[in-house]
Amino acid sequence: MVKERMVELLQEHFELNLYEARAYVALVGFGVLTPAELASVSEVPAPRTYDVLRSLEKKGFALSQPGKANKYRPVHPKNVLEKFIEDWQVRVKDELEAKKKKAKEELLELMTPLIETEVPKYGVERVWVVRGIRNSTLKTQEMFEEVEKEILLADNGYIAANLDEEIAKAVDRGVNARIIVSKHVLPRIETSKIMDYYKEGKLELKVLDKIELPMLICDEEVFFALEDLAARYFNYETQVWIKDFRVVELFKGKFNEYWEKAEKA
Repeated sequence: MVKERMVELLQEHFELNLYEARAYVALVGFGVLTPAELASVSEVPAPRTYDVLRSLEKKGFALSQPGKANKYRPVHPKNVLEKFIEDWQVRVKDELEAKKKKAKEELLELMTPLIETEVPKYGVERVWVVRGIRNSTLKTQEMFEEVEKEILLADNGYIAANLDEEIAKAVDRGVNARIIVSKHVLPRIETSKIMDYYKEGKLELKVLDKIELPMLICDEEVFFALEDLAARYFNYETQVWIKDFRVVELFKGKFNEYWEKAEKA
């Protein structure tokens, strides 16, 4: 009954078809699945699983990890449902917001116990590929929500200019933040929370002429984009998330090089 209700809400309020809704509910329940595994634990036909999972990825409901057998995991329901509603409000301002929010709350109530189990059913993955600005925004928000100790951000513009509220919330929780932005970004954040917190001494901010390797480090996680000008033009950049202290130390070394060269804002 619970599974059918989740599928129904996703179809009715979040623009997923029947197979997409069943697949997302299965991902939430099992954590990480290959297309073959999805066919065995859901009512999605085996010939359709790959297309359905790719569609969920494009819609922002799933992340993929390439390999001999592609693996997919769900984007946290809280993040993807809220992002959907934000986009929907822009597209369809005249629709009733209350129905969407009610559906979101019910889905969160049903899915949160599944997504937040302590032991993942298919193990812990340490490398994920994230494609598209929507998916990368959701992943970045997730990192800011979960960070406990330290944020190191070397940014050419998007994160500092658009996710300053999320950074501020992390700082309010006691997270230490050091941020480097390229010079052309500085005017865009003059009235942002980042600049306010910098002036108040709550975070550190520096400026660099050029940042060749933008990166976000949150504790033992690093998130960075692969260079692809064509994909950037179509807002479908490929970014990589890695959770490994050895890799993070390498990126921290590069960040500290930037920090030494950068000037105070």
